[in-house]
Amino acid sequence: MAANIFSTYSTGENRVTASTLAVLESLSLSRIERLLGALLEKPEFELVQFANQPSKGGKGVPDAEITSSVRLLIETKISRNALNRPQLVQHLERLEKANEAMRALLVITPDDPEPAVIKGLKSPLVAWTSFDALHQAIDGLLTDDKEVVSEREAFLLRELQALLEREKLVPTDGDVLVVPARNAWPDYGNFSAYICQPNRTFRPVKRLAFYTGGNIQPLVPSIVKVFESVELTVGKHKGPLGKLIDQLDHEGASQIERVQKVMLLSAPGSAKTIDLGQTIPNDLTADGGRTIAFTQGQRYVTLDALKIAKTTSDLVKQK
Repeated sequence: MAANIFSTYSTGENRVTASTLAVLESLSLSRIERLLGALLEKPEFELVQFANQPSKGGKGVPDAEITSSVRLLIETKISRNALNRPQLVQHLERLEKANEAMRALLVITPDDPEPAVIKGLKSPLVAWTSFDALHQAIDGLLTDDKEVVSEREAFLLRELQALLEREKLVPTDGDVLVVPARNAWPDYGNFSAYICQPNRTFRPVKRLAFYTGGNIQPLVPSIVKVFESVELTVGKHKGPLGKLIDQLDHEGASQIERVQKVMLLSAPGSAKTIDLGQTIPNDLTADGGRTIAFTQGQRYVTLDALKIAKTTSDLVKQK
């Protein structure tokens, strides 16, 4: 990407915050609710409620009702360990005086894990998240086949991710890409490849790991070659890619005749593929005890951390 479209904004926190809001304002309501719900760890989050023939609230039953009662304050910091407790207390005091049914203070920082000052507030109105979580939430949205994201929305969201990366608000030290792999894990065993949407953006990494069934799987192959956008048509390509397409066709794979991104990987039995010896179970939970997926889009970790981790919380702690 030659230049980020937000380069005209002022530097610092105002630039990042204004850019994030500008993108949110350009999205459809359902997309805004999904992203904010992910950051707040409230999948059911709604900015606006729609109801047919509501019976509550008075006499008579109107045909429909549209309601909204949300106040969401946002505080961002672009430096680690930069949160100011008195400032957050002032924000909370403002919220406590508000009348909206749903009130929250969303704090976004580059920290990981959660800053001590957040825990010290002990307020149910405070929700902390990281810019890395925002980056991942965008990935989850853009890679969800059930979401019909317009080209304009996808462009803006990718540009926002680029801004977060350029401002160094997301980790860049991971050399292993961890992907959700309900289908990708068996595909790797069958084809020694990872296939996804064309031109999907990943940070430069050397290896791939697979997260499925609540576990990071034990095999961590090397990335041999990447084809950003290629038509998977029998007879159109030669070499390893052509062989892969023949295998896909033989197995009746759904990717045949589609344009996809292809990563050729070292085989399960190859000396280039690292075997961790065991799966790494996910033990990440939200405040209410609900399990949080280790990744819904993509996540980056170091190989050294993978080799010694017993659970996924070990990977978070070692950042």
